Amino acid sequence: MKKILFLLFLICLLPACGKMGKDGRLRKDIDWSKWYYDDQQMDDDSPSIKIMSFNVRYGSASEASEERMWTNRRTGCYAMVNTERPVLMGVQECMLNQRTDLMDNCPDYESIGRSRDNTATGEQMDIFYLKDSVTIRDWGTFWLTDTPDEVSKHPGAGNYRCATWARVIHNRTGIEFYHINTHLDLADVRGFEMVVIMNFINASCGTLPVVMTADWNTTEDDAIFDDMFQTFRSARATAVTGDAYGTYNGFSNYSGSRLDHIFYRGFSSCSKFMTVRQSWEGYQFISDHFPVYATLKFQ
Repeated sequence: MKKILFLLFLICLLPACGKMGKDGRLRKDIDWSKWYYDDQQMDDDSPSIKIMSFNVRYGSASEASEERMWTNRRTGCYAMVNTERPVLMGVQECMLNQRTDLMDNCPDYESIGRSRDNTATGEQMDIFYLKDSVTIRDWGTFWLTDTPDEVSKHPGAGNYRCATWARVIHNRTGIEFYHINTHLDLADVRGFEMVVIMNFINASCGTLPVVMTADWNTTEDDAIFDDMFQTFRSARATAVTGDAYGTYNGFSNYSGSRLDHIFYRGFSSCSKFMTVRQSWEGYQFISDHFPVYATLKFQ
């Protein structure tokens, strides 16, 4: 009788632990009491890496209120990075002064990247990395145009668009992989820009694992990703523990569009995907986009 009661208890407990995903795996619900970075929440001891994407909102923007100015909200950005401690963080709309501020106040990090329009103060798609965790073997920039090796702007795009790539060595395991960070345009040229990105991956990355971070300015069901999904997976869609919150907040909205995604290939799985929606240093919105991160397991 006791065994029967125990089995009934377990059956009743299962819905509280999670729900079955489309892939047949049990998806665990997030324990929001542990909103901070907790490396012990990994499923097992397999080596993994935490990778973040964050549109920081360009610092020269004319904001509607003082608290939205970079000179104020930047303290919240420092607190978020130093608390969450992603090993790699792809940022978008990062201007030179913002990069300098982050480097000065997040001392465990270095960064790579260059201005998208080849000016001293232009926006950059930088990759920040924990100096003690990974080594950058090589890196560079390509533009999302017909001349990717040149500073260039697509005729149909609203802005210069480029991608920063890095060949990364995970220090603890020696595993090598590529990280690509970009920001697609608002105009209807995103399909072309995805072709340029996939051409670079096919020509340069070989069989190494690849992770991509970006403000993609579109949702994951956009047809521009159809070819990419032949080889890549969405961290949000495949995470064992995850969420489906909107990422664009406009400094006020919790139910905005999901525009920020992390895609990967060559990693065995995604343990966790999270939209970081907490308050930092008294700022509920440290940017007009929420950061997102994925914990990816190596093969």
